[in-house]
Amino acid sequence: MDNAAMAAVEAPVLIIPIFIPHLGCPHHCVFCRQETITGKKGRLPTPEQIRQQVNRFLQYGKHRPATTQISFFGGNFLGLNRASLLSLLEAATALVHTGIVDSIRFSTRPDTVSKKKMGLLGEFPVSTVELGVQSMDDRVLHLAGRGHLAADTVAAARLLKKQGYQLGLQMMVGLPGDSDDGAMETARRMAVLQPDFVRIYPTLVLAGSRLADRLRSGRYHPMPLEQGVNLVKRLYLFFKANRIPVIRMGLQASDGLDDTERLLAGPYHPAFGHLVHSAILLDALSAAIEKIASPPDPLPIIAHPKMISRVQGVNKHNLLQLRQTFGLGKINLLQDDSLAIHRLLVGGEPVTLP
Repeated sequence: MDNAAMAAVEAPVLIIPIFIPHLGCPHHCVFCRQETITGKKGRLPTPEQIRQQVNRFLQYGKHRPATTQISFFGGNFLGLNRASLLSLLEAATALVHTGIVDSIRFSTRPDTVSKKKMGLLGEFPVSTVELGVQSMDDRVLHLAGRGHLAADTVAAARLLKKQGYQLGLQMMVGLPGDSDDGAMETARRMAVLQPDFVRIYPTLVLAGSRLADRLRSGRYHPMPLEQGVNLVKRLYLFFKANRIPVIRMGLQASDGLDDTERLLAGPYHPAFGHLVHSAILLDALSAAIEKIASPPDPLPIIAHPKMISRVQGVNKHNLLQLRQTFGLGKINLLQDDSLAIHRLLVGGEPVTLP
């Protein structure tokens, strides 16, 4: 099973990705190089190819998930011409009618969402629409070559919510001209739109992109990995505080992104989301230990089995950091499946995770 399949099977909703790299998009954003990310050229998938992809994903799960969706990613779905749009919708709808999938979702640019375009969806079983927002700062959008404004995102989100679609918003950090404070402001403006979920992607420099030219000329400086993790941690906690689920942080690991000739620079890690969650756990553990007058040594930390890897951190970074910070000789990390996932016991004291 490849990485994309693993991610889809592990998700609460089984999302079956059908990639349409750069199709329907009139712009080439400075960061964009879809062939590098997807490993596929921009060709419209045939109904048979869609059926084969669906069957391939369905065979991985031992039990059928509560919801299964065919998802068109990688291009600008509503930017496709009418014939192409209807071809994909009809092929996906035929599979919905068989009962093996439940609905359709797609990602699109904010400026392609209109009453006329949405009218084409008709009676097709589309349930979820994701908008490639990237930023809510018009200056950043201009520098990234997006070709749309923040106002387009606001208008699109309001129309989609009014028509009853589940709304997803995608943002990027580390874009040219952006800053940590700017990213937080984008998050605040996105939250006002009341999305059902968000995705957060760090900006990567891909071979063949315009950003690669800026990198070589010194006109663009990518965000370091540590800064990216810390910023996305802040964003994740902000959205969580506002009860907005963050369903992905970082691009999906793939062979293309592990190739240094394709990925030139930027805060990439194959387990970026895990780094973020581990950083949140490190903060919570540090705060808990600071409250203990005389931490026992060895220090017992008890967590639900599903949280052990996050408590440890990548390559047990968190445990090492805690030992160094608090002068501990040893940490005993123990499992207890009776604990709630969001609860820990640190030195016998209960800790509730943010």
